[in-house]
Amino acid sequence: MLDKLYETGRPLIAVHRGKNGGAIAENTVYSALNGFNCGADIVEFDVQGTLDGKIAVFHGGMERKILFPSFPPVALSLMSELKKRKFRAQYCGTLRYGIFELEEYLEALKGKGILNFDRIWCADIGKCLETVKKLDMFDQVLFKGQVRGAKNKLLDYLRLYPDAWFMPICKSAAMYETAKAECLKRGITVRGTEVLFRDEGDLFASAEFVDSERKAGRFVWANSIDLDGDPDMCAEHGDLYAMFDGEDRHWGFLTERGYRVIQTDWPEVLKKYLDAKYR
Repeated sequence: MLDKLYETGRPLIAVHRGKNGGAIAENTVYSALNGFNCGADIVEFDVQGTLDGKIAVFHGGMERKILFPSFPPVALSLMSELKKRKFRAQYCGTLRYGIFELEEYLEALKGKGILNFDRIWCADIGKCLETVKKLDMFDQVLFKGQVRGAKNKLLDYLRLYPDAWFMPICKSAAMYETAKAECLKRGITVRGTEVLFRDEGDLFASAEFVDSERKAGRFVWANSIDLDGDPDMCAEHGDLYAMFDGEDRHWGFLTERGYRVIQTDWPEVLKKYLDAKYR
C-alpha cells in the first residue's frame, strides 16, 4: 500500500488527525474512516502514552478542548479510567465514545488506506512498533519524527524493524542533512521527507529539490494545515489561503513544485481541486 507514495501523477491527500466535526472526534476510528470517505489517501494520527504504559490514540494537550472530564491529562491517567471518559461533541454535550487504544484503532483500519503515525515519541516506541508488527501492518503505516542528532531514541528502535517506513520531519536544510546522516549510520532507509518552510526562497520550496528527491527514490510531503492561522508551514500557501484567496494561487503553488503528498484539514475541498486539475 505504501508503494502508492512512489507512483507518478496527482499528489496524494493526507488528512490531519482524520476528518472530524459534528459527532466525530479527531484521532478516532470514525475520523479516520470519514477522512478516507472525504477523499484522503492517508490519515495522520497521534499517540500518547498513559500512566500504566498503554498507548492511547490522542494528541497530548488537547484534553481541555475535546475530552470530558478534561483532567487529569492522558499521560497521567490509567487506560481503564480513560475508557470511562468521553469526547466532547462539537455542538456541546458529550459523545457516546472515548479514546481508542492503539491496537483497536489499527485493527479497525487495517486495509483501509495509508496511516501516518505521528508523535510516537510520546508513547512507548517499542510497544508501538510491536503493535504494528503484531497486526502485520508495516505495509500500511508510515512513521515520522524529527531527527535532532546522534542521540535519537526513535531511530535506535526503528533500526530493529527493517520493514518500517520512516519519514523525517525537517524545518531546515541542516535538519534534513542530519536526518539523512543519522539514518544512514543506523541502516535506516529514508523513504521521504515532510518539509516545513516559511519562505518561497527556501530550499524546500524549490521544484529542483523536490525533483532531486524523486530521482533519489524519496517522496516529499508538504504540510498545508494552518495550526495557528498565520504563519503556516508552506510559505503562506496553506489551506486557509487556498480556500479564500485562490486555490490555484496556493494549492497550485504546491502541485506545480511536485510534492507527492499534501497534508490538509480539508480533504474534500482539496480533492475537488485536484480532480479538476488532473482530469
